[in-house]
Amino acid sequence: MRLLKKIFFKFFLLKILFILFFHPKIIFANNTNETNLPILDRLPTSIFATVNNEPISIYDLIQRANLFSISAKIPINEDFTTKILPDLISGYIDEVIQIQEIKKENVLVQDDQVQNLVDGIEKENGFKKGELKNFLKENKTEISILEKQLWANLGWRQLVANKFRQKIIVQESEVEVIHNKLKTDIGKDEFNVEQIFISFENKKENDVFNTINNLYKQLIGGGDFLSIAKQFSDSYGGKIGKMGWVPESDFDDKIVNDIKKLEINNFSKPIKGENGYFIIKLLNKRIIGQETISDVSLFRIELIEKNDEVYQLLNNIGNCDELEEFAKTYGSTDSGSLGSFKYIELSNQLKFEVQKLNKNEISAPIKYDAGEFHIMICDINKAKPIIPSKFKIQDILINQKLEVLARQYMSELRTKAIIDIRI
Repeated sequence: MRLLKKIFFKFFLLKILFILFFHPKIIFANNTNETNLPILDRLPTSIFATVNNEPISIYDLIQRANLFSISAKIPINEDFTTKILPDLISGYIDEVIQIQEIKKENVLVQDDQVQNLVDGIEKENGFKKGELKNFLKENKTEISILEKQLWANLGWRQLVANKFRQKIIVQESEVEVIHNKLKTDIGKDEFNVEQIFISFENKKENDVFNTINNLYKQLIGGGDFLSIAKQFSDSYGGKIGKMGWVPESDFDDKIVNDIKKLEINNFSKPIKGENGYFIIKLLNKRIIGQETISDVSLFRIELIEKNDEVYQLLNNIGNCDELEEFAKTYGSTDSGSLGSFKYIELSNQLKFEVQKLNKNEISAPIKYDAGEFHIMICDINKAKPIIPSKFKIQDILINQKLEVLARQYMSELRTKAIIDIRI
């Protein structure tokens, strides 16, 4: 359940309402000097709220808003302030509560754990090591904000595992049922998806619908799906955002037909399921048991000139050695071998293009911010999917049960928290 239930914008003034049944220890304090200003326009040094006597400044909220705006590609405007900011604030207050509990329980999070996640984010977004920090600074936010979020996420998962792992029992019969089901799924459809899920748990259905509909409007407006999912989606099956390959039989019965109708790289409208609302983005689909791409070697060429003669020469190239020679004359300095990659490491755009190509086949133009380029597959390896071991299935079931206990634990912490909102 989100901590803030409603924030609405009226006469350019934000008002924050809490549902006292879930938050009996909320205090409201007036700051008459700035009450006529929207939250993000107030003095950065002003205190927006305290959580168990720990302050949250306007500066903190501005930094969070900027970071999300950059990653999700959503501009900060009045629509952002009324529809996105309330959930950002709610998520931030939850994070403060979690960090307090992590420190109270003396959970250790190593700096290199956080750095490894930062490195992964840089790689996923095409930055060289260390470039993300400068990029964020140029866009008026600090990498420390991202690092704090990652630290809290790691610490919270570790805390939940430390506190509840020994209490979880997975019966052998549970594992056997799933293992047998995976065997019978061979030959059926399987979908690689990203997902936004807003649960009905402890919420009114109409509030859930309004939340998912607001997020859908941001996606339609060009918002980044995965960034929005990571910020706002509830956990489902122990995962948030990237769900990976999911057999059709594992989807909520009420949404599987909508997923089958999706085109690759498209996302659905909000779909009502048994336990909440979903928005599903389809990255790929396959038949369970068929071979899949495990790794590829790619050559990239960006043409200096684009005319019929050059394109005819390009389309007559038969392999990467020939393409390398061609690039010496017709390719820009950015052309060359990209090396070998695991398929899962590729961007969604490259995954989509690679799926359409055979070895030694040149792609259609692939557009990016500064222009367009072509790729050729120099080498490709495929592997047949392996049914997860019973040990792996047991691990998945443990994580699912930990997820339920984590939600209950967080709900208890929210109820106990003393939150002072300074309107």
